[in-house]
Amino acid sequence: MGFKDWFKSKNKKPETNREIATTGDGQDITKGYVGALAQPEDGVLRGRGNGDLSLYGNVLSDEEVKRTLTQRQDALIAREWTVEPASDEPQDVEAADFIRDWVAEIGFDRITKLMHYGIFYGYAVAELIYRVNDNGKYVADIKVRNRRRFRFTPKGELRLLTRTNQTEGIECPAPYFWCFCTGADHDDEPYGIGLAHWLYWLSYFKRNGVKFWLIFLEKFGMPTVLGRYGKNASEADQKRLLEAVESIQSDSGIVIPLDMPIELLSQGRTGNGSYKELFDTMNEGIQRVVLGQTSSSGGTAGRLGNDDLQEKVLESIIKADSDVICESFNRGPVTWLTQMNFANARPPRVFRVFDEAEDLTQKANRDKVIFETTGYRPTLGQIQASYGGDWEKAEGSNNDDPAPNKPVTKTADFADTVEKDIPAHMVDQLDGNLAPVIDDWVGKVRALAERVESLEQLRDELLTILPEMSLEQYSAAMAIALNAANLSGRESVVSEAGNE
Repeated sequence: MGFKDWFKSKNKKPETNREIATTGDGQDITKGYVGALAQPEDGVLRGRGNGDLSLYGNVLSDEEVKRTLTQRQDALIAREWTVEPASDEPQDVEAADFIRDWVAEIGFDRITKLMHYGIFYGYAVAELIYRVNDNGKYVADIKVRNRRRFRFTPKGELRLLTRTNQTEGIECPAPYFWCFCTGADHDDEPYGIGLAHWLYWLSYFKRNGVKFWLIFLEKFGMPTVLGRYGKNASEADQKRLLEAVESIQSDSGIVIPLDMPIELLSQGRTGNGSYKELFDTMNEGIQRVVLGQTSSSGGTAGRLGNDDLQEKVLESIIKADSDVICESFNRGPVTWLTQMNFANARPPRVFRVFDEAEDLTQKANRDKVIFETTGYRPTLGQIQASYGGDWEKAEGSNNDDPAPNKPVTKTADFADTVEKDIPAHMVDQLDGNLAPVIDDWVGKVRALAERVESLEQLRDELLTILPEMSLEQYSAAMAIALNAANLSGRESVVSEAGNE
């Protein structure tokens, strides 16, 4: 049925739980053969490792990969975690308190760091072992398992490979197993695409470059013993000469006839390429993949290196990691335990805090500037909420109606200083005369906004109160101000003419 037919039909409701572009029944044209277990789409993993994740384990043995990944993990678990109830309802608050105690008991930082390797490999798997605590509620210990032991079906179902069943695996149902995948650009890839996919070639070129570098250092970083024999030397003499050469240097040595010189030919080249340059370039690539930047390792230190920007880049990366892991944790173990122990409660939310506390010195300076420029000050409640503690008014001060600081004009100043202050004084007086009128208008609109239930009702009733907002008092104040300004202008002209 086409869209027009569906639109013209009487039943406009969609079919629930209907999935058309399925992947587990052979309809996915991107998969060549659909067997009992799905194969990862990672081309590097399939082509270089035949689907075995031990290929990426070798990548993790690279010291730069390990260092940068550990830095990313440590920055993540350094953030404090918190539990937020779904609402203020008593059952939701009770469920949040229970989850908070449970998360603190199981060692959430340790679990987060182990599950974070799913960012590197593409997916991670953990098993939940349930028990009943002293209060009669279900709790679970979480053990992060080796992901190499698990596969997925074409439908995305988790399977555990055993010695007796490696073709189909055994079922790993919820709520006993918690897993997540990340990095793929669609939901049809249960294995995800980890950082190792992009780090493999960088570490591979680096490792092979180091190998050739060591060979180069062995051959040309130290002298090689050379023995020369005469053209009439027998094979026994040549052998004795070679043994003598090897006794001097056991690693390498050569023997040649006296009249057969050997020279090292090096191809003419331009530029300054070297093994070290290759090594540093690969390390910088690894840092960019894992950390998003290179400043903390090889960049310019201090302000010149733009450390603030680099710190924000790393913070955005670890916040994304936290969101992926915590979202999966909330949809899995947190939801399962809440449903097991609280019939009517909604699951709380576990997350890590990335909001930095505001600098109180900067806030105090900002409040001071606002007061000096506008005359408005924060209330006592706002002061206590911002700065904490108990506050009381200083003795001997009269701040019932404080005014912003203004420059003090000395009496010995020239007379024209007073004349220059007249327009400013008239503006202040006009503001004072118009304030009651404007406040009355704002009060009526605010009362109306609090009373209505929709924007349409606000629009309609606003038209009804507009006639009540009289302009007479506003017009009178403006007329007085304009007349005063006119008279002040004439007086200044007469004064200037008299002075001449």
